[in-house]
Amino acid sequence: MPRPRLTGKMTTSEAGRELGMGSKKFLRWLKRGVLPPPSFIDNNGVRYFDQGWLQDSKKILRIKGGST
Repeated sequence: MPRPRLTGKMTTSEAGRELGMGSKKFLRWLKRGVLPPPSFIDNNGVRYFDQGWLQDSKKILRIKGGST
């Protein structure tokens, strides 16, 4: 049964895709603290990201030049 969608929130794969990253790199950067923590984590541990998070993360990527 599919999970209900949170309006205005992106899943991990959607957020990574918006930033132009593969899922492994995206999760690694989250774990290392390069990117801000998720906007919301549900009771099952599913991470969700909102537009504010996306804007902040894009600023970080511009500063870092997109690489580690």
